[in-house]
Amino acid sequence: MGPVVIVNMAETLESDTSAREIIDFDSFSDSIDEESGTEDGSDDEEAQDIIEPYRFEPSGTSSGEDVGDDMDDGEDIDRLQNTEWLAGMYFVRHNSHQLSRIYPSGQRLQSSNYNPQEMWNAGCQIVALNFQTPGEQMDLNRGRFLQNSQCGYMLKPPFMCQPDTKFNPENVGGGPGHRPVLLTFRVISAQQLPKPDWDKPTSIVDPHVWVEVHGVPIDINKKKTPHVDNNGFNPRWDCTFNFTVHAPDLALVRFLVEDHDYTSSNDFLGQYTLPFSSLRTGYRHVRLRKVDGSSLSPSSLFVHLKVTPCESSPSKASAKSPAKASAKRP
Repeated sequence: MGPVVIVNMAETLESDTSAREIIDFDSFSDSIDEESGTEDGSDDEEAQDIIEPYRFEPSGTSSGEDVGDDMDDGEDIDRLQNTEWLAGMYFVRHNSHQLSRIYPSGQRLQSSNYNPQEMWNAGCQIVALNFQTPGEQMDLNRGRFLQNSQCGYMLKPPFMCQPDTKFNPENVGGGPGHRPVLLTFRVISAQQLPKPDWDKPTSIVDPHVWVEVHGVPIDINKKKTPHVDNNGFNPRWDCTFNFTVHAPDLALVRFLVEDHDYTSSNDFLGQYTLPFSSLRTGYRHVRLRKVDGSSLSPSSLFVHLKVTPCESSPSKASAKSPAKASAKRP
């Protein structure tokens, strides 16, 4: 059986660790050794006997060449994203029996992050981020590991674990992993939304909500409610959005609440991200989180969720609401 787990680096590394240290094999082994409580380092030596890191070369393995029980040192994501070999099922097959670790480029001087979803779609097991930089990418990382209480590990879908898998994240119109469902969200209202810290004490927010689906390219979509003027205590939208999700095993759903602004960029108010597999149908309260992932209690969204299996794969449905909903950020 090949590698079938995805690792949450936040569980084994400090948040202020640099990008290069995050994927350093020695540091990773030391953290595991420290967590397990060993003192003689025997586990570390045993791990290095089993797994040996090496530099990833797409041309060396794209033809199916067996490189043994080694771990790919994936180098920086910016270089890898320029290789056509990552597109399609070959990288998925490679990761069915090889460990791949991805980390941000050292040229990201402001510690920015790449989108980890692209690497999860290909079955990469260790996808490191700059944890000191909050934002959408870190929201996705926290959401990915919610379904196992953030213990640090989760299983990949079975269709990504076969050496001869036909799964292609770039084209899921059929075959393994293709299980289309119609996801219907009704964003009803919100309760006790906060004001941005830098706002005047007398200011009142004008909130709107983004509902986003992250996953394979065909599933990526987002829709927005209209904004409600001067109401952060109990704004009401009652908007219904439809999403067709073709590969639900890899999908994440993100709720983002912003303060609408006509003259400048919208201000972040709260968000919540979770895997599609963790969704529960019916009327639900979505407990919002701050930009750093901490609780924003008692702020919440009140929504209704419905999931319907669909045989066909209709085009992305438009939003239905009392006011026209925009699908593009201002």
